[in-house]
Amino acid sequence: MIEKIREFLNQFSFEPYIENKENFNELSKFVICGMGGSHLAGDFLKFLFPEIDLLIHRNYNLPLIKDLKERTIIVISFSGNTEETISSFNEAISKGLNLIIISQNGKILELAKERHIPYIKLPEDDIPPRLGVGYMLKALFHILHYEIDLENIKKEVNILEIEAKSQKLLEELNNRIPLIYSPEEIYPLAYFWKIAFNENSKELAFANSLPEICHNEIEFLENSQRLKKIKFFVIFLNAADLVDKRNIKRMEIISNILEENKIPFEIINFKGEDKFIITIKNILLALFTTYYHSINNNIDPVKVNLIDRIKKEIGK
Repeated sequence: MIEKIREFLNQFSFEPYIENKENFNELSKFVICGMGGSHLAGDFLKFLFPEIDLLIHRNYNLPLIKDLKERTIIVISFSGNTEETISSFNEAISKGLNLIIISQNGKILELAKERHIPYIKLPEDDIPPRLGVGYMLKALFHILHYEIDLENIKKEVNILEIEAKSQKLLEELNNRIPLIYSPEEIYPLAYFWKIAFNENSKELAFANSLPEICHNEIEFLENSQRLKKIKFFVIFLNAADLVDKRNIKRMEIISNILEENKIPFEIINFKGEDKFIITIKNILLALFTTYYHSINNNIDPVKVNLIDRIKKEIGK
């Protein structure tokens, strides 16, 4: 797994191709259906291009909205066997909606081929969906006609530096429960960190956004008895050139409150205005940190036994 993380940027060399393209109508509004690691690329797309009319659907069937016929339904299932996503596919078919599939394999790809539905087949790379977000993002970029400058990415993203940074972060984390906070503008990055802790490290982790936490969650710091029993570590994600300065001020105030309560924290601030570069750096730092966190605790970062068990039992 560690080699797959170190080679993550190579995913953007993938050249997507739309099969059955003659049956694909290009519309300007979208619904992305996916679960777990398969919807992460959609979350990032929404962050990168907030001007796109895009709805992320993480449930069975399709969202109850009135303009479904005006939208392209993008169904993403890395494995191709996700029950909820297949139900979204079936409903889109039954309603005659504009549909395209992104998948590596599995039942949903078989259905797309049988019904001549447009699809993009992801590379046969033996990785869990959360690690395949680069492939899925490249496929989405292809559908929307966006380009990725891989040479610039490799120039701007220093893999070794990020991996070293993860080691320092782990020393501070010290097996505490991570709370990942970010300004609302970059919340998809915080959610990716949460998923990485959950799946790679098998660790409880919580994500929330500013300014929202200042209106509710911050009050947990008043519960001194609870704080003595549970050890937390706060990870602030920042992108100072992209977020509202008032949220940065809120981060500073919360940092002071954390210090008063002797709760350790770290502010991760990747500078610059290039959202895509900041996204990739956060993905890599989250993956490296949670990978090494799992290894330090003798946990397999690849297997997700309980997720697989639930899928198997619900399939009965």
